[in-house]
Amino acid sequence: MRLIGQEVEHVTYGQGQIVQNENERIEVEFSGETENKTFMYPDAFEKFLSMTDTLSQEKVSQEIEQLKEARQANTERIEREYQEGRAAEAAAKKTRKSPAKSKKAAAEAAK
Repeated sequence: MRLIGQEVEHVTYGQGQIVQNENERIEVEFSGETENKTFMYPDAFEKFLSMTDTLSQEKVSQEIEQLKEARQANTERIEREYQEGRAAEAAAKKTRKSPAKSKKAAAEAAK
């Protein structure tokens, strides 16, 4: 979606226009502000910004949902890998026997 030139509304700064879009950031020029404001895209549209065009807002909302799903899937993957790693460590620890324990077990078995 072409973002540059899109009109937006911010909860504090009011009406503005997107003047730059690069590296998951947008820069917005607000009337009454001396400097342009930079926001994370599309994250800022969850709470602070909204598109004045409803079709554009719907597209942004879809991007936000896709991003949330991707982040959730990544979090679940990381958690699964972590749990698998812990399980593998526990299994490896059970199979390893220290020499002191082996001698003690052998001595007790001999009794």
